[in-house]
Amino acid sequence: MYSSRLPAQTLRIPSIRVSLPLVLVLLSLLGYLAAKKVTFFMANRSELHGFALVVFCCVAALPFTAIRYADFPRLLRVVVRGIGIIVLVQVLFDAFGPVPPAPNIVFGEANAHALFFRWGACIGVAAGIAAMWRPIFLLPLFYYYIAWRLLIGPRTGIWVTDTDYLAMLDAGAFAVIGGILAITVTSDWTLQRLSWLRAMLQEMPAAVLRQKAAGLIWAVVVGAHLGNYFCSGVAKLMAGEHQPWTWLLQNPTQTAIVIGLERGDNPLATFPTLLQFSWDAISEFGLAFNFFVLGAQLLAPLAILRKRWLLFFTLLFDVFHIGVYMTLGALFHFWIAINLIVYTSAWRMPENAITPMMKAVCVATVLFGHTVFYTNWLGWLDGAKLASPQFFALTKDGREVWMPAVYYGIYSYTIAQAATYVPPDHFSFRIGGNNKNLTDWQDATSCGPRVMAHQATGSTLGAVERLVRETHDFMLRHPAIKAWNLYYLYPHHMQPNPGVFREFNRLSLDEIIGYKYVVESVCLTLRDGQLQRDVRKREEFTFDVRANP
Repeated sequence: MYSSRLPAQTLRIPSIRVSLPLVLVLLSLLGYLAAKKVTFFMANRSELHGFALVVFCCVAALPFTAIRYADFPRLLRVVVRGIGIIVLVQVLFDAFGPVPPAPNIVFGEANAHALFFRWGACIGVAAGIAAMWRPIFLLPLFYYYIAWRLLIGPRTGIWVTDTDYLAMLDAGAFAVIGGILAITVTSDWTLQRLSWLRAMLQEMPAAVLRQKAAGLIWAVVVGAHLGNYFCSGVAKLMAGEHQPWTWLLQNPTQTAIVIGLERGDNPLATFPTLLQFSWDAISEFGLAFNFFVLGAQLLAPLAILRKRWLLFFTLLFDVFHIGVYMTLGALFHFWIAINLIVYTSAWRMPENAITPMMKAVCVATVLFGHTVFYTNWLGWLDGAKLASPQFFALTKDGREVWMPAVYYGIYSYTIAQAATYVPPDHFSFRIGGNNKNLTDWQDATSCGPRVMAHQATGSTLGAVERLVRETHDFMLRHPAIKAWNLYYLYPHHMQPNPGVFREFNRLSLDEIIGYKYVVESVCLTLRDGQLQRDVRKREEFTFDVRANP
């Protein structure tokens, strides 16, 4: 009897110590998945359902208003609060900024879309402000912004991708749900009422359970974020199909420079010498550059194994994002912020604070988190052959003035991706020249003759015309926006270079009599710091916006 009872008792203690934090993590995942499913279901139904979702989230948050940020262990508190601030700033820009053409709190007409885009925005902003003191209100803020992004596409028929924001919102929502759950379960109020739970915690104090659960939740959040880099590295291997090292050995990564120039996003566009230098440097040292990028992405699962490694990788990835902006012109501002938030959360903790269980959970999330969280697979083979859409303003004196895509607010993301209407028999629609297989890539790098009879961009010419006319009407109602070129202030993944559009910046609204939407099948390269465009096919669509043409 002696030998049978003592081992069972001693084994039960570590079992409880290990399993309870994991149980809370699993319950947090279930709560996160259920909330996400409801959010997408409601937002995809209608704007009315989206408004009801935001109201419901605020009402459901009320029982948890006693929970403060101070109740969150520091690791998780930094992440939750940091993501909340970033999302609130973005929501404030969308709710009060000169963003065409849907109404918001200040701008736009009080039309049929005002219920969600105006009054829903009021609730979302109020929740965001309250969330600066009470973390539970981060959930209405997050789910409002997700619904806003899901509904802004059907508003015009031009869909806006979720590449830039949804991974951050997924991680943020899970962190809040997990933190609130851990605090609630370990609170005095709960333990006084649930005797069975109090009995389970005899071997583990509530404060210890809360700390351990918060650490694992933080590890999941970090793993979900790092998973974007790891999966992007895997995607680069997959793009090579039966030759998985094609991206590493042969990909012309300097192609990003001419893609950024074509869109007007490249920040070096007005500095030809620097532009040519960056092109020559990446071309000359392409193998080393590709090895650095792919190696860092594939090694992302190891970042959590040492605190210094984690700090190094987060800063390294931000340097990488700055490099992407300086070439492609794509500003991953949400991703940059998350790296800084993770760095801030970790830099003051001792090395042994990252427990073996936290490391295991984080690595598992990096490898398999894409089955639960939104994860980007940003891997392709670059080719400067694409169907390129651009907009021009037509003036009274007969000029055609190239326009920055950000004139169209959030829809400039779609325009920059070339995902608006592309007529039949043009070059294949490619997001930024991306090629997902060897056949398309070989055709693109040689500027081959292949065209597509039908382009599956998800947009139509009617949707483009509607966007143009509604945006022009929006600018007429608020002429100061064009007069002061305020649309450049919108924080955006595809941030244009204002120096490229100086003629349009000087153009007054009353000079514009129409707009031209141009789609060109074009191959691009760089010579002497200047973009070289080999146009194979061009189609134009003109929209007259005069009251009495």
